[in-house]
Amino acid sequence: MMNGPGGGRTSENRKPCCAAAEAARQRYLEIGGHRIAISHLDEIFDDARAVAQDGESALRRELLRLVKIYNYVPPPAENAYEDALFAGYLALAGKGRERGVGGK
Repeated sequence: MMNGPGGGRTSENRKPCCAAAEAARQRYLEIGGHRIAISHLDEIFDDARAVAQDGESALRRELLRLVKIYNYVPPPAENAYEDALFAGYLALAGKGRERGVGGK
């Protein structure tokens, strides 16, 4: 597997084999009162762990930056996306700690 800058996986490693595989990579978040499908959310959360120790502001920026690689984010909704992504990340990180899985 190729690694990108910072040791993360590159997008080349994430190309789905078919539409069904791409659909399986979507997760839903509640953003601005709407249920929005986010592609590659699990991988985004994994990759964002690298900056989690840099503080909340850095983590929020990185989550939004990574989401924009695979998803369209309307500029007026960026703050709502950032809030939902951060809340989702914290929820997932908390569940990981409960199970003894790494998380920051």
